[in-house]
Amino acid sequence: MTQLLARLAMALGGPAGTGKSHVLVALGAAAVHAGHKVRYFTAADLAETLYRGLAGNSVGKVIDTLLRNDLVLAGEVGFAPLDDTGAQLLFRFVSAARERRALGIASHWPFDQWGRFLPEHTTAVSLLDRLLHHANVVVTDGDSYRMRQARARGGTALNQK
Repeated sequence: MTQLLARLAMALGGPAGTGKSHVLVALGAAAVHAGHKVRYFTAADLAETLYRGLAGNSVGKVIDTLLRNDLVLAGEVGFAPLDDTGAQLLFRFVSAARERRALGIASHWPFDQWGRFLPEHTTAVSLLDRLLHHANVVVTDGDSYRMRQARARGGTALNQK
C-alpha cells in the first residue's frame, strides 16, 4: 500500500449513485488499515476549510496541515458551484498535493464539463491538467443504486439520464 500511495491520484466521474464515493471510502479504509493517515472531505467541507484559512491569512498553513495526511479524498466535487476564490483555493490545494501526496477526487460532472461549476475556464483546465496528469481515471455508469432500490420498492420511475 505504501508504494501505491506514493503518487496515487484517482479521479472518479459518473452519474450520482454509481459508487464513486463508495470507492473513495473503501480506498481510504484500506489505507487506514495499512497504517496510513487519511482525510475525507466533501468538496464543500474542503472549500470551507480552505476559506477559513484564507480568512485567517493562513491558507498555506492549512494546506500544509492537510498534506500531513498520506491520502486526501474529496467527494461530491461540483455539487455546488464554486466562486472564483473557491476555485482558486481548490486549484492551490490540488497543485500543492500533486506528486507530494495521494489524492482522490470524485465528481458527477464529466471532466470536459468542469467549467460548469468552476467560474473560470483557465482555472478548470489548469486544475484538471494537474489532477489528471498521473491519475487513475475511473468513469462509472448506469443507474443510481438508490433509484434502483426506490423502484424495487414500487417507488419512482424517474430516469436520471
